[in-house]
Amino acid sequence: MKVHIFIGIVLFIALYVLSVVYLGRRIHQGVQMVLPEKFTWVFYTAYSLLAFAMVFGMMPVSFPLKSLLSTAGAYFMGFYAYGLMLFLLRDGVFLLGRLLKVLTAESYPRFMGTSALLLTMLSLFLVVYGSIHAGNIKTVSYEVDSTHQELPEKMKIVLLSDLHLGAVGSEKRLPDIVEKVQKEKADLILIAGDIFDDDFHLLKKPEEAKELFLSMNATYGTYASLGNHDGGKTLPDMLAFLEESGITVLMEEYEMIEDSFVILGRLDPSPIGGFGDRNRRDTEEVLKGLPSNLPVIVLDHTPTLVEQYEKGVDLVLSGHTHRGQIFPFQFATKLLFTVDYGYYQKEETSPVHIVTSGAGTWGPPMRIGTNSEIVRITLSRVKR
Repeated sequence: MKVHIFIGIVLFIALYVLSVVYLGRRIHQGVQMVLPEKFTWVFYTAYSLLAFAMVFGMMPVSFPLKSLLSTAGAYFMGFYAYGLMLFLLRDGVFLLGRLLKVLTAESYPRFMGTSALLLTMLSLFLVVYGSIHAGNIKTVSYEVDSTHQELPEKMKIVLLSDLHLGAVGSEKRLPDIVEKVQKEKADLILIAGDIFDDDFHLLKKPEEAKELFLSMNATYGTYASLGNHDGGKTLPDMLAFLEESGITVLMEEYEMIEDSFVILGRLDPSPIGGFGDRNRRDTEEVLKGLPSNLPVIVLDHTPTLVEQYEKGVDLVLSGHTHRGQIFPFQFATKLLFTVDYGYYQKEETSPVHIVTSGAGTWGPPMRIGTNSEIVRITLSRVKR
C-alpha cells in the first residue's frame, strides 16, 4: 500500500473516531436528563456498538448477524450525519451566545441539556422520515427530440439506475419499482449501473429479484451498463444473474436495434474491485467503432466529463450522484459534476444528457430533499 493512501486511511479513521466520541458526549448531555446516572454505561455500550456496527459486520460472522450489523450500521450512518451537523451548529451558536453574553454561566448547562435532547430526537425523526421517504418511488418525465429519421416516430424509454441490490431496504423496494416500470409499457428499458451493492451475495432473495426482472417487458428489450458498485469478486455471479433475468449487459459494447438506433454501454471508470480483465476504453476510440449514421444512446453510470460525448452521440444516460441523497449533500454533487441531476444540453447540436437520482439508496437507507425515482423519456422523431 502506498504511503499517502495509508496516511489517508489512518486520518479518516482518526477523524471518524473523534467525531463519534464528540457526538456520543453531546447526545449524553440530553440522555442524562431522562436516564439515571447508573445506566450511563448502558448508553455508551449501545452507542459504541451502533457506531462500529459496519466494522463488526466485516468480520467473519454468520450471515444473519452480518445482515443485522449492516442494517444497524446503515441506519446509524444517517443518524450520525444529521446528529453531527446539528450538534456542531448548536455548539457554534452557543459559543457565539457566550461570547456575546446572551447566555450566562448559570443558564448554559440547562440550555445544553435541553437542546441536546431535542436535537437527538430531531435526528431520530429525520432517520425515520428519510427511511419512509426513500421507499416513495416517483416517476420523472423528459421529452427529447431527434432529427434522425431512422428512429421510430415516438419511442418511450424507461431509465433505471442505482438499485443497489443487497443494500438495506433494496429488495423490499424492488417490487414497487418493477410495478411502476411495467405500467409504463416501455419500448425500451435501460439501466445505468449500480444494480448491485458491491457483493452479489448480499442479496437475501436473488430468485425473487430475478422473477421480478423477468416480468419487465419492453418492445426492444432491457439493457444495462455496469456502475462502480457492480464489480469485484462476485462479478461473475452478477453477470450470470443479469443474463438469467433477461437483461443484456453492455461492457464497452454496443447493440444495434433493428437498424434504427444504437445502444452503447460503458464500464464505469472507478469500479470497486475492478471488472476482471475488462477495462474502460478511450471514448474516442469506442465511438469510432460504432455504426455510422445511426442515432446513439449511451449508458454511462458516472456523469463526468460530459464533453467527451460532444460528437457522434445523441443521448447520454447516467446515475451515480443520487442527487446527494440526503440534504445538504446535493450542494456537493452540484459542485462535483457539470450535471448532477436532470436534463442538460450544452448547445442545440450537443447531445442530451439525463442524470437520474436513482431508484435506490447507498449507505443510509434514507432520502431527504431528494427522491427515489424511475425516469420516463419520450424520444420523438422530428423533421429536419
